[in-house]
Amino acid sequence: MLNKRNVTVSLMLSGIMIMVSALPGCRSSYVNNDIRQANNKFSYLDSVPVERKMVQPEGTTPIDYSKQFDLPEMQFDDVRSALVGKAVDVRPPQKLIPLNSNVSVGQDGDIAYVWFYPDEDGQEITPNDLLVTLFRMFRRSAINVESIDAMNSFIQTDWYDATEFATPYNPDAMEKGFLIYRQRYAFGLRKNTEGAPGVSIQLTDNIIEQTDGTELKAGLNRFEPSRFTALMANRLMWSYNLDMKKKHSSSENAYVAISLGRDNNDLPCWLVDAGFDDTYKALVDLFTAYEIKIKEYSSTAGEITIKYSEPEPEFWESQGVEPWGLEDGKYTFKLGVFQGKTSVTMYDENNKPVNTAVTARMYSGFASSLNVQFYLNRTAGK
Repeated sequence: MLNKRNVTVSLMLSGIMIMVSALPGCRSSYVNNDIRQANNKFSYLDSVPVERKMVQPEGTTPIDYSKQFDLPEMQFDDVRSALVGKAVDVRPPQKLIPLNSNVSVGQDGDIAYVWFYPDEDGQEITPNDLLVTLFRMFRRSAINVESIDAMNSFIQTDWYDATEFATPYNPDAMEKGFLIYRQRYAFGLRKNTEGAPGVSIQLTDNIIEQTDGTELKAGLNRFEPSRFTALMANRLMWSYNLDMKKKHSSSENAYVAISLGRDNNDLPCWLVDAGFDDTYKALVDLFTAYEIKIKEYSSTAGEITIKYSEPEPEFWESQGVEPWGLEDGKYTFKLGVFQGKTSVTMYDENNKPVNTAVTARMYSGFASSLNVQFYLNRTAGK
Protein backbone atom coordinates (compact mmCIF):
# COMPACT_ATOMS: atom_id res chain seq x y z
CA MET A 1 0.00 0.00 0.00
CA LEU A 2 1.48 3.35 -0.98
CA ASN A 3 2.08 5.83 1.80
CA LYS A 4 0.28 9.13 1.11
CA ARG A 5 3.21 11.50 0.97
CA ASN A 6 6.00 9.04 0.45
CA VAL A 7 5.30 8.45 -3.21
CA THR A 8 8.02 9.83 -5.48
CA VAL A 9 8.98 9.49 -9.09
CA SER A 10 10.54 6.05 -9.53
CA LEU A 11 13.54 5.39 -11.69
CA MET A 12 13.88 2.18 -13.69
CA LEU A 13 17.63 2.48 -13.67
CA SER A 14 20.70 0.58 -12.66
CA GLY A 15 23.95 2.09 -11.49
CA ILE A 16 27.41 1.49 -10.25
CA MET A 17 29.29 2.73 -7.24
CA ILE A 18 32.01 5.26 -7.76
CA MET A 19 35.44 4.20 -6.62
CA VAL A 20 37.13 7.21 -5.05
CA SER A 21 40.65 6.89 -3.72
CA ALA A 22 41.96 8.93 -0.84
CA LEU A 23 44.14 11.78 -1.94
CA PRO A 24 47.68 11.57 -0.52
CA GLY A 25 48.73 14.38 1.76
CA CYS A 26 49.43 17.52 -0.17
CA ARG A 27 49.94 20.70 1.81
CA SER A 28 50.63 23.10 -1.04
CA SER A 29 48.55 24.38 -3.93
CA TYR A 30 50.41 22.46 -6.60
CA VAL A 31 49.80 19.36 -8.69
CA ASN A 32 50.00 16.21 -6.60
CA ASN A 33 52.98 14.54 -8.33
CA ASP A 34 53.10 11.61 -5.90
CA ILE A 35 50.43 9.77 -7.89
CA ARG A 36 51.65 10.90 -11.30
CA GLN A 37 55.33 9.96 -11.23
CA ALA A 38 57.23 6.70 -11.13
CA ASN A 39 59.11 5.78 -7.95
CA ASN A 40 62.56 5.17 -9.43
CA LYS A 41 63.60 8.80 -9.07
CA PHE A 42 64.12 8.93 -12.85
CA SER A 43 67.69 7.76 -12.64
CA TYR A 44 67.53 6.72 -16.29
CA LEU A 45 67.50 10.38 -17.26
CA ASP A 46 71.10 10.63 -16.13
CA SER A 47 72.21 7.89 -18.54
CA VAL A 48 74.83 8.92 -21.12
CA PRO A 49 74.34 7.55 -24.64
CA VAL A 50 77.23 5.38 -25.85
CA GLU A 51 77.97 5.01 -29.56
CA ARG A 52 80.12 2.21 -31.00
CA LYS A 53 81.44 2.44 -34.51
CA MET A 54 80.89 -0.70 -36.57
CA VAL A 55 84.06 -1.94 -38.30
CA GLN A 56 83.51 -4.17 -41.34
CA PRO A 57 86.09 -6.87 -42.01
CA GLU A 58 87.97 -6.54 -45.25
CA GLY A 59 86.66 -8.54 -48.19
CA THR A 60 83.08 -8.77 -46.97
CA THR A 61 79.98 -7.57 -48.80
CA PRO A 62 79.30 -3.91 -48.03
CA ILE A 63 76.61 -3.36 -45.43
CA ASP A 64 73.40 -1.86 -46.79
CA TYR A 65 71.76 0.40 -44.20
CA SER A 66 67.99 0.74 -44.39
CA LYS A 67 66.11 3.80 -43.14
CA GLN A 68 62.85 1.87 -42.82
CA PHE A 69 62.91 1.93 -39.05
CA ASP A 70 64.32 5.41 -38.52
CA LEU A 71 62.26 7.47 -36.05
CA PRO A 72 61.08 10.80 -37.45
CA GLU A 73 61.79 14.02 -35.66
CA MET A 74 58.74 14.97 -33.55
CA GLN A 75 57.72 18.57 -33.12
CA PHE A 76 55.30 19.51 -30.32
CA ASP A 77 53.71 22.94 -30.17
CA ASP A 78 52.29 22.16 -26.71
CA VAL A 79 54.57 20.43 -24.20
CA ARG A 80 51.48 19.01 -22.45
CA SER A 81 50.86 16.74 -25.44
CA ALA A 82 54.21 14.96 -24.98
CA LEU A 83 54.87 14.02 -21.37
CA VAL A 84 58.45 12.85 -21.10
CA GLY A 85 61.09 12.67 -18.43
CA LYS A 86 60.05 13.96 -15.03
CA ALA A 87 56.80 15.30 -16.49
CA VAL A 88 55.54 11.78 -17.24
CA ASP A 89 52.11 10.85 -15.84
CA VAL A 90 52.09 7.16 -14.91
CA ARG A 91 48.47 7.00 -13.73
CA PRO A 92 46.46 4.35 -15.58
CA PRO A 93 43.33 5.42 -17.47
CA GLN A 94 40.33 5.94 -15.21
CA LYS A 95 38.24 2.79 -15.49
CA LEU A 96 34.46 2.68 -15.82
CA ILE A 97 33.17 -0.30 -13.85
CA PRO A 98 29.44 -1.08 -14.19
CA LEU A 99 28.12 -3.21 -11.34
CA ASN A 100 24.77 -4.06 -12.92
CA SER A 101 24.30 -6.44 -15.82
CA ASN A 102 22.03 -4.09 -17.77
CA VAL A 103 24.53 -1.19 -17.75
CA SER A 104 27.15 -0.88 -20.47
CA VAL A 105 29.88 1.75 -20.63
CA GLY A 106 32.37 2.97 -23.17
CA GLN A 107 34.81 5.75 -23.89
CA ASP A 108 35.82 7.40 -27.15
CA GLY A 109 38.69 9.79 -26.55
CA ASP A 110 37.53 12.32 -23.98
CA ILE A 111 33.83 11.36 -24.25
CA ALA A 112 32.38 8.78 -21.85
CA TYR A 113 29.16 6.86 -22.54
CA VAL A 114 26.80 5.04 -20.19
CA TRP A 115 24.13 2.85 -21.84
CA PHE A 116 21.09 1.37 -20.13
CA TYR A 117 19.28 -1.77 -21.23
CA PRO A 118 16.03 -3.12 -19.72
CA ASP A 119 16.47 -3.90 -16.02
CA GLU A 120 15.91 -7.20 -14.25
CA ASP A 121 12.17 -6.54 -14.22
CA GLY A 122 12.15 -5.97 -17.96
CA GLN A 123 11.50 -2.23 -17.53
CA GLU A 124 13.02 0.02 -20.18
CA ILE A 125 14.56 3.31 -19.21
CA THR A 126 13.03 6.39 -20.82
CA PRO A 127 14.53 9.80 -21.62
CA ASN A 128 12.46 11.16 -18.73
CA ASP A 129 14.08 8.63 -16.36
CA LEU A 130 17.51 9.75 -17.56
CA LEU A 131 16.65 13.41 -16.97
CA VAL A 132 15.42 12.72 -13.44
CA THR A 133 18.61 10.93 -12.50
CA LEU A 134 20.85 13.50 -14.20
CA PHE A 135 19.34 16.35 -12.22
CA ARG A 136 19.45 14.36 -9.00
CA MET A 137 23.16 13.82 -9.61
CA PHE A 138 23.57 17.55 -10.27
CA ARG A 139 21.86 18.34 -6.97
CA ARG A 140 23.95 15.81 -5.03
CA SER A 141 27.15 17.19 -6.56
CA ALA A 142 26.23 20.89 -6.28
CA ILE A 143 26.33 21.29 -10.07
CA ASN A 144 24.19 23.99 -11.66
CA VAL A 145 22.91 24.02 -15.23
CA GLU A 146 23.85 26.84 -17.59
CA SER A 147 21.70 25.91 -20.57
CA ILE A 148 19.45 23.18 -21.96
CA ASP A 149 18.98 22.46 -25.65
CA ALA A 150 15.78 20.39 -25.53
CA MET A 151 15.69 19.90 -29.31
CA ASN A 152 19.11 18.26 -29.34
CA SER A 153 18.82 16.68 -25.86
CA PHE A 154 21.91 18.55 -24.71
CA ILE A 155 22.69 19.97 -21.26
CA GLN A 156 25.59 22.35 -20.55
CA THR A 157 26.56 22.73 -16.91
CA ASP A 158 27.63 25.93 -15.26
CA TRP A 159 31.12 26.24 -13.77
CA TYR A 160 31.70 23.56 -11.13
CA ASP A 161 34.47 23.66 -8.50
CA ALA A 162 36.00 20.21 -8.11
CA THR A 163 39.02 18.35 -6.79
CA GLU A 164 41.23 16.35 -9.13
CA PHE A 165 38.87 13.42 -8.55
CA ALA A 166 35.84 15.40 -9.88
CA THR A 167 34.34 15.47 -6.39
CA PRO A 168 32.86 18.77 -5.11
CA TYR A 169 35.51 21.13 -3.76
CA ASN A 170 34.83 21.68 -0.05
CA PRO A 171 36.43 23.56 2.88
CA ASP A 172 38.45 20.49 3.82
CA ALA A 173 40.04 20.41 0.36
CA MET A 174 40.85 24.11 0.63
CA GLU A 175 42.36 23.67 4.09
CA LYS A 176 44.66 20.96 2.71
CA GLY A 177 45.72 23.22 -0.15
CA PHE A 178 44.32 21.08 -2.96
CA LEU A 179 44.09 22.65 -6.38
CA ILE A 180 40.69 23.90 -7.54
CA TYR A 181 39.54 22.53 -10.88
CA ARG A 182 36.86 24.88 -12.25
CA GLN A 183 35.08 22.89 -14.93
CA ARG A 184 32.07 22.73 -17.20
CA TYR A 185 30.61 19.53 -18.64
CA ALA A 186 28.31 18.68 -21.53
CA PHE A 187 25.74 15.91 -21.04
CA GLY A 188 23.79 14.50 -23.98
CA LEU A 189 20.91 12.02 -24.11
CA ARG A 190 21.80 9.47 -26.76
CA LYS A 191 20.88 6.08 -28.22
CA ASN A 192 23.42 3.50 -29.35
CA THR A 193 23.25 1.28 -32.43
CA GLU A 194 21.10 -1.21 -30.52
CA GLY A 195 18.58 1.47 -29.61
CA ALA A 196 19.56 1.51 -25.92
CA PRO A 197 19.28 4.96 -24.31
CA GLY A 198 22.24 6.47 -22.55
CA VAL A 199 24.21 9.56 -21.60
CA SER A 200 27.34 11.03 -23.17
CA ILE A 201 29.62 13.05 -20.92
CA GLN A 202 32.43 15.39 -21.94
CA LEU A 203 34.59 17.94 -20.15
CA THR A 204 34.25 21.15 -22.17
CA ASP A 205 36.14 23.75 -20.09
CA ASN A 206 38.77 23.62 -17.37
CA ILE A 207 40.66 26.20 -15.30
CA ILE A 208 43.09 25.17 -12.55
CA GLU A 209 43.58 27.53 -9.63
CA GLN A 210 45.51 27.57 -6.40
CA THR A 211 43.60 28.21 -3.19
CA ASP A 212 44.52 31.92 -3.37
CA GLY A 213 42.85 32.21 -6.77
CA THR A 214 46.04 32.20 -8.85
CA GLU A 215 45.43 30.43 -12.15
CA LEU A 216 47.96 27.84 -13.30
CA LYS A 217 48.98 28.43 -16.89
CA ALA A 218 49.93 24.82 -17.62
CA GLY A 219 46.36 23.50 -17.64
CA LEU A 220 45.51 19.84 -18.21
CA ASN A 221 47.78 17.46 -20.03
CA ARG A 222 46.50 15.51 -23.05
CA PHE A 223 45.37 12.52 -20.94
CA GLU A 224 43.42 14.32 -18.23
CA PRO A 225 40.21 15.34 -20.08
CA SER A 226 39.31 11.67 -20.63
CA ARG A 227 40.11 10.97 -16.98
CA PHE A 228 37.75 13.68 -15.77
CA THR A 229 34.88 12.61 -18.03
CA ALA A 230 35.29 9.05 -16.75
CA LEU A 231 35.24 10.30 -13.16
CA MET A 232 32.09 12.31 -13.85
CA ALA A 233 30.50 9.27 -15.50
CA ASN A 234 31.26 7.33 -12.34
CA ARG A 235 29.54 10.02 -10.29
CA LEU A 236 26.50 9.71 -12.52
CA MET A 237 26.42 5.94 -12.07
CA TRP A 238 26.88 6.37 -8.33
CA SER A 239 23.77 8.54 -8.37
CA TYR A 240 21.92 5.88 -10.40
CA ASN A 241 22.87 3.38 -7.74
CA LEU A 242 21.40 5.53 -4.96
CA ASP A 243 18.18 5.91 -6.92
CA MET A 244 17.95 2.17 -7.45
CA LYS A 245 18.39 1.55 -3.74
CA LYS A 246 15.51 3.90 -3.00
CA LYS A 247 13.39 2.24 -5.66
CA HIS A 248 13.88 -1.25 -4.24
CA SER A 249 13.44 -0.15 -0.62
CA SER A 250 9.91 1.15 -1.16
CA SER A 251 6.85 0.69 -3.32
CA GLU A 252 7.30 3.83 -5.34
CA ASN A 253 5.71 4.17 -8.75
CA ALA A 254 5.68 6.96 -11.29
CA TYR A 255 2.21 7.86 -12.53
CA VAL A 256 2.84 10.74 -14.89
CA ALA A 257 5.82 11.42 -17.12
CA ILE A 258 7.17 14.91 -16.47
CA SER A 259 10.08 16.16 -18.54
CA LEU A 260 12.01 19.34 -19.20
CA GLY A 261 11.29 21.01 -22.50
CA ARG A 262 10.17 24.14 -24.34
CA ASP A 263 6.63 25.47 -24.64
CA ASN A 264 5.02 26.86 -27.80
CA ASN A 265 6.83 30.18 -27.13
CA ASP A 266 10.18 28.35 -26.94
CA LEU A 267 10.45 29.11 -23.21
CA PRO A 268 11.84 26.60 -20.68
CA CYS A 269 9.05 24.62 -19.09
CA TRP A 270 7.96 21.29 -17.67
CA LEU A 271 6.01 19.05 -20.05
CA VAL A 272 3.42 16.96 -18.22
CA ASP A 273 1.98 13.88 -19.89
CA ALA A 274 -1.52 14.58 -18.55
CA GLY A 275 -4.55 16.62 -19.53
CA PHE A 276 -4.76 20.37 -19.01
CA ASP A 277 -7.59 20.22 -16.44
CA ASP A 278 -5.97 17.39 -14.43
CA THR A 279 -2.64 19.21 -14.36
CA TYR A 280 -4.22 22.51 -13.34
CA LYS A 281 -6.14 20.87 -10.48
CA ALA A 282 -3.06 18.93 -9.33
CA LEU A 283 -1.07 22.17 -9.13
CA VAL A 284 -3.77 23.99 -7.16
CA ASP A 285 -4.13 21.03 -4.77
CA LEU A 286 -0.35 20.76 -4.42
CA PHE A 287 0.08 24.43 -3.46
CA THR A 288 -2.80 24.11 -1.01
CA ALA A 289 -1.35 20.96 0.57
CA TYR A 290 2.07 22.61 0.93
CA GLU A 291 0.44 25.74 2.43
CA ILE A 292 1.82 27.87 -0.39
CA LYS A 293 -0.29 31.01 -0.61
CA ILE A 294 -2.24 31.29 -3.88
CA LYS A 295 -2.68 34.99 -4.60
CA GLU A 296 -4.54 34.74 -7.93
CA TYR A 297 -5.72 31.98 -10.19
CA SER A 298 -7.74 31.51 -13.36
CA SER A 299 -8.52 28.08 -14.77
CA THR A 300 -9.76 29.75 -17.96
CA ALA A 301 -6.43 31.51 -18.54
CA GLY A 302 -4.50 28.59 -17.09
CA GLU A 303 -2.60 30.74 -14.59
CA ILE A 304 -1.79 30.37 -10.89
CA THR A 305 0.10 33.10 -9.00
CA ILE A 306 1.70 32.14 -5.70
CA LYS A 307 3.79 33.70 -2.96
CA TYR A 308 6.54 31.18 -2.25
CA SER A 309 8.66 30.73 0.89
CA GLU A 310 11.08 27.82 0.89
CA PRO A 311 10.03 25.33 3.62
CA GLU A 312 12.47 23.95 6.18
CA PRO A 313 14.38 20.72 5.40
CA GLU A 314 12.18 18.82 7.87
CA PHE A 315 9.14 19.60 5.73
CA TRP A 316 10.62 18.06 2.59
CA GLU A 317 11.72 15.02 4.57
CA SER A 318 8.18 14.56 5.87
CA GLN A 319 6.84 14.68 2.29
CA GLY A 320 9.39 12.17 1.02
CA VAL A 321 10.50 14.46 -1.81
CA GLU A 322 13.51 16.64 -2.58
CA PRO A 323 13.46 20.43 -2.00
CA TRP A 324 12.50 22.55 -4.97
CA GLY A 325 15.46 24.87 -4.47
CA LEU A 326 13.36 27.93 -5.36
CA GLU A 327 14.12 31.36 -3.94
CA ASP A 328 11.41 33.13 -1.96
CA GLY A 329 9.20 35.38 -4.05
CA LYS A 330 6.12 35.80 -6.20
CA TYR A 331 5.74 33.44 -9.16
CA THR A 332 3.12 32.72 -11.78
CA PHE A 333 2.63 29.25 -13.27
CA LYS A 334 1.16 29.42 -16.77
CA LEU A 335 -0.26 26.27 -18.34
CA GLY A 336 -0.67 25.54 -22.02
CA VAL A 337 -1.01 22.63 -24.42
CA PHE A 338 2.00 21.68 -26.53
CA GLN A 339 2.48 18.56 -28.66
CA GLY A 340 -0.23 16.66 -26.83
CA LYS A 341 1.12 17.45 -23.37
CA THR A 342 0.45 20.16 -20.79
CA SER A 343 3.25 22.72 -20.58
CA VAL A 344 3.91 24.45 -17.25
CA THR A 345 5.97 27.63 -17.60
CA MET A 346 7.02 29.72 -14.59
CA TYR A 347 7.29 33.52 -14.54
CA ASP A 348 8.81 35.81 -11.90
CA GLU A 349 7.19 38.76 -10.13
CA ASN A 350 7.94 40.99 -13.13
CA ASN A 351 6.04 38.57 -15.37
CA LYS A 352 9.25 37.51 -17.07
CA PRO A 353 9.99 33.81 -17.65
CA VAL A 354 12.54 32.41 -15.20
CA ASN A 355 15.76 31.24 -16.77
CA THR A 356 16.51 27.66 -17.68
CA ALA A 357 18.74 27.13 -14.64
CA VAL A 358 15.80 27.73 -12.26
CA THR A 359 13.54 25.32 -14.13
CA ALA A 360 16.29 22.70 -14.23
CA ARG A 361 17.19 23.09 -10.55
CA MET A 362 13.55 22.64 -9.51
CA TYR A 363 12.92 19.73 -11.85
CA SER A 364 13.65 16.69 -9.71
CA GLY A 365 11.87 17.85 -6.55
CA PHE A 366 8.99 19.58 -8.29
CA ALA A 367 8.28 16.60 -10.56
CA SER A 368 8.25 14.28 -7.55
CA SER A 369 5.85 16.53 -5.64
CA LEU A 370 3.50 16.89 -8.60
CA ASN A 371 3.48 13.13 -9.17
CA VAL A 372 2.51 12.58 -5.54
CA GLN A 373 -0.42 14.96 -6.01
CA PHE A 374 -1.50 13.23 -9.23
CA TYR A 375 -1.52 9.94 -7.33
CA LEU A 376 -3.53 11.37 -4.44
CA ASN A 377 -6.07 12.95 -6.79
CA ARG A 378 -6.53 9.75 -8.74
CA THR A 379 -6.90 7.53 -5.69
CA ALA A 380 -9.45 10.01 -4.32
CA GLY A 381 -11.36 9.90 -7.60
CA LYS A 382 -10.77 13.58 -8.37
